[in-house]
Amino acid sequence: MRISTAWSQQVEVNALQSQQSKLVQTQIQLGSNQKINNASDDPLATLTINNLNKSIAQTTQYQTNITTAEQRLELEDSVLQSATDILGRIKELAVQSLNATYSANDRSVMAMEMEGLNDELMSIANTKNTNGEYIFAGFKSSTPAFTKATPSSNASATDATSVSMLTYTGDLNTRSIQIGLNRQIKDGDNGVTVFGEPNTTDSLANIPAGSFTNVFQGIEKMVTDLRANQPNDLSLTDLDNSLNKLVSARASVGVRLNALEDQNTINDDFLLGMKSVLSDTQDLDYTEAISRLNAQSLSLQIAQQSYAQIKQLSLFKYL
Repeated sequence: MRISTAWSQQVEVNALQSQQSKLVQTQIQLGSNQKINNASDDPLATLTINNLNKSIAQTTQYQTNITTAEQRLELEDSVLQSATDILGRIKELAVQSLNATYSANDRSVMAMEMEGLNDELMSIANTKNTNGEYIFAGFKSSTPAFTKATPSSNASATDATSVSMLTYTGDLNTRSIQIGLNRQIKDGDNGVTVFGEPNTTDSLANIPAGSFTNVFQGIEKMVTDLRANQPNDLSLTDLDNSLNKLVSARASVGVRLNALEDQNTINDDFLLGMKSVLSDTQDLDYTEAISRLNAQSLSLQIAQQSYAQIKQLSLFKYL
């Protein structure tokens, strides 16, 4: 078979281009510190890298959600602690008021303190978070959880003590937040769950002590009874029921905070593992790349020298 001079030279040119391409590829890797810079470099590895980056971004968002949920639940826990302390003081007053040694004036003073504490308790129930959301209003977080109408100046005594003046203006929904691939958690509680549902149909005088479902209305009933110098020991049942609601709510918040802490650890471990795999897949072994660059540079020089020599070969020189 006859081999032309042009063909042999083209073979050398192809070899030169191949060496130059490999050298450029290594230089690009060193510049980016990554083994794969284009999908064509390694399609399978590129797919793996894309999936890992997507999982890392998703899990990082879960961690952000956990931080948000922790802040909201820690605020709720603090609020519930304050509410429990206030209700504890109201119960002390209620127990004292049952002592026969206290006069009508003494009970009137107790009623005044109770009323002030009840207003403080309702203020706590309408606590806002840093985003200006009412934390116990459910999905209606832009409105206060509880509102109380002010009786008109010409209202009768019966109207002024109407339980229907107190309204829960939130809803019964609770927001859930994603903290893991298959895990969500409630980041709050609605006001009815924590403070009880108000009675909006009956007047205060028609509801017997011991049967109130809402803490604010139960305290209003006690205040009315004390001002009439008629303390009722059944009101302690209302207070105990309300305290149980608060304790139960705090316990639930504590369980969720622990769950968030556990999930945070799980997510951190998962992130660490994925980032390790991602590093192994895409990060460049700098020492190996430098050695390869030197070898490729040497190979290119040899190929260039070889091409220069072959290019000078021709039968015409020997004719």
